[in-house]
Amino acid sequence: MKRELAAVIDELLAGNLSAGRRYEKLETGDDLYSVRLSRGYRFVFRLDPERGSAWPIAVGPHDEAYRQAFRSIRRR
Repeated sequence: MKRELAAVIDELLAGNLSAGRRYEKLETGDDLYSVRLSRGYRFVFRLDPERGSAWPIAVGPHDEAYRQAFRSIRRR
């Protein structure tokens, strides 16, 4: 999983995600995005376009990563 996460981060920085990654903006009203790492795992992160930065929110099984993302919204 560490290799997949490293590969996804490299692809995001290069602006060229490989086929099947399923990059999507989450419908939360925040700048949360999700990328598929493997069949059952996701990487969820927050983008701050004004600062040009991003923060990792969750890496894990699909449902768990989304739950963690929504919990992070409630804590803000």
